[in-house]
Amino acid sequence: MSFVFSSFTDHLGALPPERSRHGDALRARVQQQVQALSQSDLSGFSFLPDQTDHPDHEDAPQVFAQAVEQMYLPKPWLGDEIPLFFLGYHAMNRLSGKRTSQGLLLTDQAIYVQDDFTVLSAAPPPAQGHALPARADDASSFVSTLLARYKAWKDWAGVADEPEAELRKRCGEVLAPTVAAVVAYHAENGSQRQVQQREWKLAELVADYGATDTLLDPANPKLAKKLGKVVDKFQIAAGETLQFALADFPLFGGPYGVALTAQALYGKDLMESPLRIALERVEPRALQIGEKGDQLLTGSTPPMALPAHMKEALRAPFLAFLQQEIVRLQSRA
Repeated sequence: MSFVFSSFTDHLGALPPERSRHGDALRARVQQQVQALSQSDLSGFSFLPDQTDHPDHEDAPQVFAQAVEQMYLPKPWLGDEIPLFFLGYHAMNRLSGKRTSQGLLLTDQAIYVQDDFTVLSAAPPPAQGHALPARADDASSFVSTLLARYKAWKDWAGVADEPEAELRKRCGEVLAPTVAAVVAYHAENGSQRQVQQREWKLAELVADYGATDTLLDPANPKLAKKLGKVVDKFQIAAGETLQFALADFPLFGGPYGVALTAQALYGKDLMESPLRIALERVEPRALQIGEKGDQLLTGSTPPMALPAHMKEALRAPFLAFLQQEIVRLQSRA
C-alpha cells in the first residue's frame, strides 16, 4: 500500500479545525526551537515540514515528506497526528535504488523510531511509535531512553563522519528540548491526547512482527507438531485448551518459553521443570518483561524464561496481548 504526504498545509487541511490550529502553533514553536539549537551542527540531519530554506538539502521538503510516509503513515500511534520534525537521514537499497528514512520522527503526540535497514533486504517493518511524556520535565529522560535503544548509531556515525557517542549526545541536545517544547504547549492548551488501548488479535500480532515460528497460534494447522511438544514439555494439564505459546525450540532440551491456557499461565526454562500459575493468582498489571528481554516477571513467582530469538520489537506488544488475554479469560471464569 502506498502512503502519501503531499505537504504540511494539505495535511493540516484534512484535520478538524482545532487540530489544525494546534498544528500551526506547534510548527512555529518547533521551528523556533530547532533553529535556536543550530549550534549543535546537525543541520544536515534536521528537517522541518515544507522547509524551503534548508542550509544543506534542496530537496528537504521531499526528505521530510518521505520520512512521514515511511515512518508515521503505515502504522500511526494514534492517527490524525501532526508531523513536526525529522532528525535523521536516508539509506539506499542497492537492489531497488529506493531510499529509506532512518532516524526519529516527532509528531505532536509521539516519536517514531526507525533503525532497521540493510542495503540488500526488502523494506524494513513500520517504525515503532512512542507516546510523548505527560510532563516537559520528563522529556530529557524520555529522549535519552530512545537514543540509548537506537541500534544504528554505527551507520549514522558513518554518514555524519563523527564518533557515535558524540553524535548521540548532540541528537539528544536537539531532540530533548524540542520534545519539551511540544509537551509544554500541550500543558498550556490541553491538547495532548490519551493513547487508546489497542485490542490485539493473535493472528495480527504474528503477522505484524513476522513471529510465526515463535508466537504459536493453535489456529495454524502447520504448527500442530510444535504445539504438541509444548503441551508435552510444559506438562499442560489434560482438558486445558492452549490459547497460544511463545516458545523457542533448540536442538536439545525441548521447547521453552511461556504458554497460556484458559486456566493457567505456564512457563518453562531449558532443562528445568515447568512452572504453572493458576489464572486467578495472576495479576495482569504486575506482569513485566525483564530489562534484558529474556524473562517474564510475574511479581509473585520465579521469572519465566522468554525465547532467546524473540524480536525486541515484539516484547511490548506481546506483553500487552498477554495482559489483555488474561483479563479476558479471568472475566469469563
